[in-house]
Amino acid sequence: MAGDDYRIRPYRPRDRAGFLSLYETVWGHRKSRDWFEWRFQSNPYSDRVEMVVAETDDTMVGVEPLLPFRLRVGDRRLAAYQPVDWLVHPDHRRRGLFTRMTERLLARYADDAALLFNFPTDALLSGLESFDWRVVGDLPTSYRVQNPRPLVADAVGPRAEKALSPAIRVASAATKRGLALLDRYNVPATDYTVEAHDRLPVETVERLYAGTAPTAIHVPRDEPYLAWRFDNPHWETTTYVATADGDPVGSIIAATERRDDCTTAMVLDCQPMCDDRADVIEPLLVRFVRDNRDADVLKAPGWYAPRLRRRYGFWHDSALAVSRFPTISRATVRPLVEDLDDADAWLLDGRRLTDRASWRLTLADLDIE
Repeated sequence: MAGDDYRIRPYRPRDRAGFLSLYETVWGHRKSRDWFEWRFQSNPYSDRVEMVVAETDDTMVGVEPLLPFRLRVGDRRLAAYQPVDWLVHPDHRRRGLFTRMTERLLARYADDAALLFNFPTDALLSGLESFDWRVVGDLPTSYRVQNPRPLVADAVGPRAEKALSPAIRVASAATKRGLALLDRYNVPATDYTVEAHDRLPVETVERLYAGTAPTAIHVPRDEPYLAWRFDNPHWETTTYVATADGDPVGSIIAATERRDDCTTAMVLDCQPMCDDRADVIEPLLVRFVRDNRDADVLKAPGWYAPRLRRRYGFWHDSALAVSRFPTISRATVRPLVEDLDDADAWLLDGRRLTDRASWRLTLADLDIE
């Protein structure tokens, strides 16, 4: 098919069904209408779906969506976009659609935000680099495997899993016993009380953030962001709040997601966002672990309080290099300016955009679904 047979255009409201169909074709699993409405239509920073579409014969064959975000560094706040779910139908690849869509996207959104930041796969990275994206660095994730069966099944395949099922049962039982002993040994002495909330206490988390906001580049925890980001219809969300003498001093926002035969409980957000308050975070982590003993896997930011995480059985993602636990290994950034050869284009309030230490991000800020 010739390149002229494709049309590149902005998203229209009637495109939702085509997007969901294309998503299922490319990724092999289905997303719901409610998920699409949450992810793209309910974003508090735009009243439209930000997306570039490629079509042929009235059929959607490529998409490049953006999620509007706000970033903060010091006292400065600025608009940004996060590219997510960039897809090209397998039958229409290597025909220049990525190039044409990205050219259209950069021209369309150049005046609307300061920069783009995202977390591409290896396959996407080379294409982005041809459009002047630069790598920031690794953003590791840590995992506590409480039931090794999904991990083993992913690594060896269904036939071998069946043959190994007796050994897997023994390994699962041993893992649970070992983690139970670890948890009993690690019960902290603390003056903090931890309360669990099924509904996100937006004002509490917002106040905690306001009092301890990091100076690095980060996503501010304002009310619009909190109310939107944690309303994913595919998550069951719990917020843990630590109090001292009745006053909130820290929080963890956790979510449980079930996909295929694996249940994952995730620490999406933690306040304070600085990693030198282990005394506050430890009782919150203990409660999170206790409440999610039946989950197959627990997941947390890899940079946060590494000694504390190791004490509670969390492993760095590099030790679990299987597709069941994809490593969000790389952040990239691209300023939306004309002269990208100007060194100042890659600075934000004196912080170098390509320096990992310039950023402070949690799992909630990454491209998770």
